[in-house]
Amino acid sequence: MRRILPLLCLVSLTAASRAAENAWSPFEWKQVEIIASAGKIKAAIIVPTKVNGVECLAQLDTGAPSNAMWRRKADASLPKVDAVLELAGRSLTVKARAPQLAGLEGGKCKDEVIVTIGNGYFDDGTLTLDLKGSRFSYTPAAVLASVHAAQPFNYAQWSGTDGGHVVVEVGLPNGKLAYALLDTGAASFSISAMSEGDWSELTGGVPLQASATVSEYKVNSWGKKIACYEMAAPGSISIGQTLNVEHFRASYCAYEAFKPGQKLIGLLGLRDLNERVVTLDYRSRRWLISN
Repeated sequence: MRRILPLLCLVSLTAASRAAENAWSPFEWKQVEIIASAGKIKAAIIVPTKVNGVECLAQLDTGAPSNAMWRRKADASLPKVDAVLELAGRSLTVKARAPQLAGLEGGKCKDEVIVTIGNGYFDDGTLTLDLKGSRFSYTPAAVLASVHAAQPFNYAQWSGTDGGHVVVEVGLPNGKLAYALLDTGAASFSISAMSEGDWSELTGGVPLQASATVSEYKVNSWGKKIACYEMAAPGSISIGQTLNVEHFRASYCAYEAFKPGQKLIGLLGLRDLNERVVTLDYRSRRWLISN
């Protein structure tokens, strides 16, 4: 495994925070109880946005490639219209169908997550997530271009649509290097394996079944109930060559629809990052975890 940078050096790496400090927008953590009797945990980032000038709510999801994914279903035969999103000090015109904008009527949009905002909204600049401070910012600048401690990421574009996926390096308990998709939409996870084989590699061969050490539960993924498993895994993982996580939570959910275009060990959630600042410089294809 490559050398992990000492955490002490991260204390002084505040370039991203300085660039964003005059343009912070607040967000709210959606907290839910995923495992029965385990208490509520941070599961999603909900951000204030405006759609056609109307105040609404959106989910910020780096697991989604597109600039906007509307929550309401609409017949694909209906014509698309322009919709203006305003978020993090910028506006962007995107496409929608009329039923997807129905929440704008009668003030419903203030209490309803109407749209998911993905990487495409930010990928001509830098997104900074102050996860501990519950705030975020965007700047068109390439903030991390000259920051030595920033790590590269692959901006994978498997789907052929706008935007892409942020793929980062992780070090496994067995010392091997692997790749994971950084997914704020899976905020509750530490790392969620992509397959049963990946679960075995993360856990050292623990059987994928409910037991005294493995919890089984259900999650809602785009309207479908998905079976999941989770445990406190032995050993440690490293994230982006900067952060070691001891006794991380290994998960596995039986996703069916998502088929990445490269070999991934799993989805990297925010469970081990939610007391830190995560900066994604899409222009430079670099990212940084800082205190």
